[in-house]
Amino acid sequence: MDYSSLGQLLRSAQQDEAEAKRRKLTLYFISYVGGTIMAIMAWLNVGTNNPLLVGALTISTVVIYANVALSHVFPKSDVCYYIGGLIVLFTINVLVYTGGLNNTGLYFIYPLLFVQIIVVRFKPAMLYVSVTMALAVVMLFNQGKIAAQYPDEHVSRFLISTFCFICIAFIGENFWHQSRKEMLKENLERMRQANTDPLTKLPNRRFLEAVFFEKAMQDPATYFPLSAVVVDIDHFKRINDSYGHDVGDQVLIHVTNLMKEAVRSSDVVARTGGEEFLVLFPHATLTQAVKLAEKMRRLIEERPFVAGDINHPITASFGVATALTDTNLHASLKQADDNLYKAKNAGRNRVME
Repeated sequence: MDYSSLGQLLRSAQQDEAEAKRRKLTLYFISYVGGTIMAIMAWLNVGTNNPLLVGALTISTVVIYANVALSHVFPKSDVCYYIGGLIVLFTINVLVYTGGLNNTGLYFIYPLLFVQIIVVRFKPAMLYVSVTMALAVVMLFNQGKIAAQYPDEHVSRFLISTFCFICIAFIGENFWHQSRKEMLKENLERMRQANTDPLTKLPNRRFLEAVFFEKAMQDPATYFPLSAVVVDIDHFKRINDSYGHDVGDQVLIHVTNLMKEAVRSSDVVARTGGEEFLVLFPHATLTQAVKLAEKMRRLIEERPFVAGDINHPITASFGVATALTDTNLHASLKQADDNLYKAKNAGRNRVME
């Protein structure tokens, strides 16, 4: 996993929870309140000479409740938000066409437009509002073809005030999105710093526990079988004692680059201790993980650390284990750690499974 992939995973972990919750609660609140208001309005208009309005309000009520029920069944789908925008489009233009009760339907357009703007995402909302108002304008300037009749001065004032309202609403939404984007960017940088080893730029133990393993538990089909390889640089203390800690840091970066070179783009190389690393292979069997670990071992052995007059051979020991399901993940991590000690006790520079 490269640095950009780490940022992407952190970004999704941060955004998914907060943004999905906000959007879902907004949809629920507007749907339940809006559906109830629609039902009341439909009931109040029963017995008037406007059966089309009653029917349209009833249909809107039913579709609103059906849509919110659908969102409970498919909580991760965005379709419900777009359906909500279409419901608003339909309701607004029915109100314009029928005039509502005593030609007062235009007064209800403003809150409905605002609902459309906040329920649908910012950019799609621009298209939804444009289509909604285009249909309404066509009807207002062709009143001979609709049931309602509006005085010309009401039409002009309605269109001017609506245009002003839409501009203000979108400007407000735009500034809110921009400020939220800046806040997310700052939070993401803090998260990246907290979840990244400053020397090697690898994910650290905090990232594994708080982000990666959480993602794996939430979506086991994408990650399991998950193979883990615990890596320890052999005799690293001798390097520090012989050349100093600055060279030791360079050796850690050298080994990091070699391991990243040997693994797949979907794999995660993390630094979990001084000279200890944990490599995770999503959707990899034990056999595949052993082959990848052996590839890393050979690469490290074949590429000594060279800097100035220093030419120091490097080797590492590897312990491998595989979690078939999310239920035995932690047991597999412990098994990989135990296998590492077996590799070290067996003479180091080897892979043990």
